[in-house]
Amino acid sequence: MRLLADSKLKAFAAKITVSLFAAVFAAVSCLPLLDTKTLKADSEVVVSAVAKRTDIGPGDILIVDVVANRMPNITEFGPVEFNFDADKAEYISFEQGSDLSNYVFTETQNVGSLSVTGMDQLMNITTDDNGNDIVTASFSSDSEVTLFSIVLRLFPDCNGEVDCWIGDPGSFTSVDDEVTVQAGSGVTLPIVRTGLSSDATIASLKIRGTNITPEFNPNITEYSCSVERSVTEVQVSVLASNLWAAVIIDGNQYLNMGDNIVNVNVTAQDGISHMRYTIHVVRKESNVPEDASLVDQAGNTYTFLDAPDDIAVPAGFTATTKYINGYTVPAYVRDGVTSVLLYLFDGTQSPGFYFYNSTEKTVLRYDPENTIIETSAILRVTDVPSDISMPDEFKPAEFDTGSMILRGFANPDGDFIMYLSDENNNGDFYYYDTATGSISVYRFADKRAELLYSYLFDVFLVIAIIEAVIITVTVYIVKRMVSERTNPRPKRV
Repeated sequence: MRLLADSKLKAFAAKITVSLFAAVFAAVSCLPLLDTKTLKADSEVVVSAVAKRTDIGPGDILIVDVVANRMPNITEFGPVEFNFDADKAEYISFEQGSDLSNYVFTETQNVGSLSVTGMDQLMNITTDDNGNDIVTASFSSDSEVTLFSIVLRLFPDCNGEVDCWIGDPGSFTSVDDEVTVQAGSGVTLPIVRTGLSSDATIASLKIRGTNITPEFNPNITEYSCSVERSVTEVQVSVLASNLWAAVIIDGNQYLNMGDNIVNVNVTAQDGISHMRYTIHVVRKESNVPEDASLVDQAGNTYTFLDAPDDIAVPAGFTATTKYINGYTVPAYVRDGVTSVLLYLFDGTQSPGFYFYNSTEKTVLRYDPENTIIETSAILRVTDVPSDISMPDEFKPAEFDTGSMILRGFANPDGDFIMYLSDENNNGDFYYYDTATGSISVYRFADKRAELLYSYLFDVFLVIAIIEAVIITVTVYIVKRMVSERTNPRPKRV
C-alpha cells in the first residue's frame, strides 16, 4: 500500500511539473508577441485629411488640413501624397503647420495631387563616447498635429460631391523607435449650395512683412500688427471664401506714426451680405530694436539710435538696414566703401554718425570737416605727432575744396599735403591733388643724400680746379723749356 501511494504521489508531482513547464513556456512564447503589439501601438502614426468647413458650394474656398494623430520625436516625414478631385476643384496654395515652424517643407504639385516632405532643421546631433550619433528632435507631440494645409477652390460649375484623400502617408523617421505609418480617413463633401452665395467671409488674411494677432479666423473681424518706421505702405493679401465675393481694401497706404486703421470690406455674391475686417497697423516711431547696442574691438559700447530726419548724410551714402551684433538696424552704405555709416551714442558725446568696419570691429566718429571718404579707407585729418618734424619748406596751409576746408601744409612748388589717420588710427602723410581731388601717400625727399651730393660736388669741383691749375702750370713750364732749347739766348762777352 505504501509503495502504491508513493507511486501515485510521484505521478501527481510529474503532472504538476509538466503543467507548470507548459505554462511557463507558453508565457515566454507570448511575451514577444505582447511586446511587439505594445511597440506597434506606441509607434504608430495615422495621417488623415480633415476639412475646416462642410457647407460648400460652387466657387467656394475649401481648406483641408493633413494631420498626424501624433509626432513621436519625428525628424523627417514624407512624401505624404494628398489627392483631390481635379475635375471638381483647383489647387490654390499650401501652408505648413504652425506647430512645425522648425521644419523645412518641400512640395511637388501634380494634377489632382500634392506630395509634401518635411525635415526638422533644428534637431540636435551629438556623439557618445563610442562615436555613435545621438539625435534629439526639436518637436514631439502625443496629440494631433497639423502637418500642412491645402487650399482648394471649387470650380464654378461643379456639382455632386468632392473627395480629398491621403494617397500615400509616406514614412516617418523617429529618434526613438521604428514608426509604422498608415493612411487614415479622407474627406467627402457634398456640394449643397445652389443659387447666389451669401458668403461674405474671407478664408485668408496676411500682411506682408509682419504677423497679425490673434491668429486668423474667418469669424474674427478685428486684428492688429506692427511695422517698422520706414514702412509707409502695407501689402494686404486677402482670399475671399467665395469666388464671386467683392473685396475692397482701404487705409493701407500713407501710414502715419502710431496707430493706423486698415479695412477689408467684403460683399457677397448676392450683393446683400457684407462683412468688414479691421486691422490696426502700428507704425513704430523708431527703426531701432529696443536696447540694440554695438561693442567695438576696444570694448567700448555704443547704442543705436534713429538718425534725425534733417541730418546731413555724406554724399553717396544711401539708407538701408544691416544685421549687426544680432540686431537689424538702420545703416547707410556707399558703393566701394567697406565701412557702413551708423547713427550711435557713445554715452558721453552727443549722438552722431560713426563709421563701422565689421571686419576690424572698429568704430570711427564721422567729422564732416575733417573726414575724407576713399574707396578703400575712411581718413580723417589729424595733428602731426610731436616726434615727426616737418621739412622747412612746408608751411601750414588750407585748401578749400568747395565742400570742406582741408588743413595741411604747402611748399613753394605748390604741393599740398595732409597728415591723415585711418580707421585703425594708423597715420601718414598724404598728397592731395588740388586739380583732381585724388589723394596718395606722400614721401618726403631724403635731404641727407641731397646734401651729401652737394658736398661731393663741391669737393670734386675744387679738385678739378686744382688739377686744371696744375695742368696749366705744367704746360707753361714745358713750353718755356722747349722754347729755350730751340731759341737759346746769345751769351754776353
